[in-house]
Amino acid sequence: MKIETPFLWFIQPIRATPKPWQFFHIDGVMLNAYEILRNEGAAKQVRSKGAHGFLKFNGLIAMDSGGFLFMKRDAININPEIILALYEESKPNFGVVLDHPLTPNLPQEIAERRMIKTLENTKRMVEARRTTNPELIPVIHGYDTSSIERYVKKLKEIGDFSIYGIGSLVPSVFNSKGVGGIYNVIEIVSFVRTLLPNKIIHVFGVGSTLTMHLMFYAGANSIDSSSWRSKAAFGAIQLPGLGDRYITPRKRHKTYPKLSMEEQRVLDECKCPACEREGLEGLRRSFVLRALHNAWVYQREIEKTRELIKSGEYEEYVKRVIGRTKVFSRALEVADKFKSKNTCKDLINGETTLQI
Repeated sequence: MKIETPFLWFIQPIRATPKPWQFFHIDGVMLNAYEILRNEGAAKQVRSKGAHGFLKFNGLIAMDSGGFLFMKRDAININPEIILALYEESKPNFGVVLDHPLTPNLPQEIAERRMIKTLENTKRMVEARRTTNPELIPVIHGYDTSSIERYVKKLKEIGDFSIYGIGSLVPSVFNSKGVGGIYNVIEIVSFVRTLLPNKIIHVFGVGSTLTMHLMFYAGANSIDSSSWRSKAAFGAIQLPGLGDRYITPRKRHKTYPKLSMEEQRVLDECKCPACEREGLEGLRRSFVLRALHNAWVYQREIEKTRELIKSGEYEEYVKRVIGRTKVFSRALEVADKFKSKNTCKDLINGETTLQI
């Protein structure tokens, strides 16, 4: 199986609309196993038709276990064998190990307990599997580089994996205050890349049009995103290279926010189905149209990134785009400090297709 990187997984609730792949090409879809199992009807159909048949999607599908639900809970009534059974019956291309994420400021004792539990789940799922379809993705957790190094060593003892996920980063991404914030995220991603130089590194839950570039620059190959939907739900659209803009009235404002001339020009040039059919007024009126527009922009940004990697212009592009933002511009300097000389090897050499 070949994956062209960098790669973006669009997180898709099981019964939700819109389904972007019905309108244009997207890289891949990520489903949530826990959500499926809670919906008896959906679970039955996903098992009988398979994930691809259920979604009517021929691209790559990953299924997350729903481990993020552990963020504020210590236990959920589900075990790794149940998750594995769903994976093997529905046959997505990838299945994420049932993990117990860490939260910022979690006491070390509890963090250690969650890490041990995730390692135990990984071992149980590897040993219980009856097929190589789907390929399992272990999830790396840790509160500093030392704990992460120990954790990766334990994972290597369990098995040899082609793709590794990094979890527990979402609460830290938009905190720019150093320790425990975005700087720590950058350090972790860069450090994992040095530990696993020839593996695909996936970072969970940080796939905005800006943070995706920070992750790729730090050494990630793959990200996922639900913000194409969540931004749309809050009345925001993505503008290529400019970030998100709110185009619907908000509680404190009864009129539509005005776009600048540059923002309007960018939107006028958009070739997504929503813009070509309904324009700005349609985006203001409809969540579905905003979500489709955002998905289009995300996918085009990934495709643009691949072209820039191949032409050797990606680092320059990242520094220009990220440099415009107050929150993330300093993080880029941190990425330069922490990443090893080999972290951006694939970016510099234009190697974007990986065989797994």
